[in-house]
Amino acid sequence: MRLRSFSTDGESSFTLTLALSSAVKKIFFDKSEMTFSSEPRLDKELVTQFANKMRVDAMEKFNSTTVFAVIQFAANQEDLKRQEYMVTLVVYLEQKFLPEFLRMLQYPYIEFDNDEEVKDGCGTLVNLIGGQFKREMSNLGYKDLMMSHFESFINTAADGVGIPKGVTEKFELNFEIDGVKRLVIEMVTLDMLPKWKTRERSAAKKILVIDDDPTFIKTIEPFLLSQGFDVMVAYDGEQGLKKLAWKPQLIVLDLQMPVMDGYEFVLAKKNVEGAQEIPVIVLTARPGMSELLKIAGAREYLLKPFQPASLLKSIQRCI
Repeated sequence: MRLRSFSTDGESSFTLTLALSSAVKKIFFDKSEMTFSSEPRLDKELVTQFANKMRVDAMEKFNSTTVFAVIQFAANQEDLKRQEYMVTLVVYLEQKFLPEFLRMLQYPYIEFDNDEEVKDGCGTLVNLIGGQFKREMSNLGYKDLMMSHFESFINTAADGVGIPKGVTEKFELNFEIDGVKRLVIEMVTLDMLPKWKTRERSAAKKILVIDDDPTFIKTIEPFLLSQGFDVMVAYDGEQGLKKLAWKPQLIVLDLQMPVMDGYEFVLAKKNVEGAQEIPVIVLTARPGMSELLKIAGAREYLLKPFQPASLLKSIQRCI
């Protein structure tokens, strides 16, 4: 990581930039085995204030139309409502490059000239980064923070974006692919964030989600990451079998999928060494216990559609 205009006045702030960089690299490697051309460049710059918010001019990042998404972190839900933030992340990409970026992350293709699809796609990316960033912070001993919903914009946010009060500097990470700057992330953070009294934390549980519905994956993956789980995604049973080598501790399995459906997957799973005892949560659109009884290893089933909190309760009962 190359440092420009940076001093280590706040050890906590510098540690968080390393955690953010690690989160981004982990997401891209896990999903595409892609690595960036070099370590990201890190700059430290002044925040341009705008009515107690940060002014954002995304066109300063790239020489073309730029989409960006924002999330904030706070100590709890009440602080989020009061906009008493501890950390703000802003993720920038060229609008024309975003579909390729999402393709690398195994998400369905979007039209780069469809503003709503582009903003949702950028929001998906910032959610992924935010969820993994929370996990990296937890591993470093920081207390779990509440993450806001994302907001997405093209080129500018007319009213600015909310940041921690009283902070006058921001960190900027620039990531290159094939030697070209493709991703920029800004972080505005309080210098010292709360930590647990001890860093001894149990290892994150590993969950394999197998479902062919990209909308469901875009919702549930960042949610599970934000709850401290390691998450791997497969879009059909055949992909799921290959990812059993990751040794998940729980499988969330849809039944109706192309290539290899959920029934075929559990039959094949029996022949994978060490995978026979992995508990399964079945997702189905058909009510009734008959679906559950057909799935070897099934502990619970959820009837679609359901709230993420319902899945969390099922997970807690299984692992």
